[in-house]
Amino acid sequence: MKHILSLFIVIFPLLISAQESIVIGHKEKLYSETLNEERNYWIYLPPSYQNNNYGKASYPVIYLLDGDTHFITAVAIQKTFTRGMYNNMPECIIVGILNTDRSRDLTPSKSSFKHNGKVLSENSGGANQFSTFIQQELRHQIDSLYRTNGYNILIGHSFGGLFTINTLLDHPLSFNAYIAIDPSLWWNNSETYIKAESKWKETQFLNRFLYIAMAQEDQAEDKQQHSSTIKQFCTHLIDSKQTNNLTAAWKYYATENHGTVIMPGIFYGLKTLFEGMELPVKEIPNNPKLIEEQYRKLSRKLHFNFIPDEILIENLAKYAISVDRKDSALELYEYNCKNYPDSHNAQKNKSKITSPLTTK
Repeated sequence: MKHILSLFIVIFPLLISAQESIVIGHKEKLYSETLNEERNYWIYLPPSYQNNNYGKASYPVIYLLDGDTHFITAVAIQKTFTRGMYNNMPECIIVGILNTDRSRDLTPSKSSFKHNGKVLSENSGGANQFSTFIQQELRHQIDSLYRTNGYNILIGHSFGGLFTINTLLDHPLSFNAYIAIDPSLWWNNSETYIKAESKWKETQFLNRFLYIAMAQEDQAEDKQQHSSTIKQFCTHLIDSKQTNNLTAAWKYYATENHGTVIMPGIFYGLKTLFEGMELPVKEIPNNPKLIEEQYRKLSRKLHFNFIPDEILIENLAKYAISVDRKDSALELYEYNCKNYPDSHNAQKNKSKITSPLTTK
């Protein structure tokens, strides 16, 4: 017994050190000429991205503000929506942008607020420069290093939500979709809301998408303007239906506060954006053509050509086999071969179905 215990004492540390880490992303950095500083960002890549058995697909990119705070949340939602056969969004690359000077980068103007005679957020008003950094420097690096498909989503909370809406108003073509979570539209006496009122009918948004998540209305005297301005923006502008080719939606989360609304805001923002992507799984083995029909509708709605992720079609083919529809499985594998002609996996699966041993 003593020898066994001694052996365990020797081996146990080795077992601990041999354990594999769970990794959801990696750290990168970029020196910004615009901001004159080094900027850090985190990257999440879909599981199939570096799997050489799958085709070299290209992916939409989510640019996530306050990445150091919200990166894990966004990755968790992405993985939830792209597992199995009931997918609610495409696999995406996620870029979490870390902060250096948050109030400087995310606010559109110099603060006019004072406390005890001192200006609050004195270094504010750098949103235009930060927007230039994201659009011209960071995106250039992401597009150069990774297989991106040109569909870009911006997500921001609080000051990040303020930045998101200002980007939509000032540079509507910068992103395809904008998700603003409890945005700080109160900034400088609601100047962004006032700007939006004047721009709403004259700006051509050219098929962009906007989703706003609003947390519970705060009755505290110093926070009432925060809630009331978001509500005004949503009810007076989004609900007006005069959106000039902007698909806009919003949701009030009565039981969530400014901090807890982040997760449901990202969750439902992405789910609303890609509404119509989830397939009628049980019907696919009898009619595989439903997939192409549904993705054509989705592509028309989003004004961008989307094709199903390879792993999704593979899972559906396996399901078709499980219900004894090998003919449908073959059609699905052929569909993957068409969409991903360089995929060893798709070719191998097709060969398995068509080989003499499996067709008997």
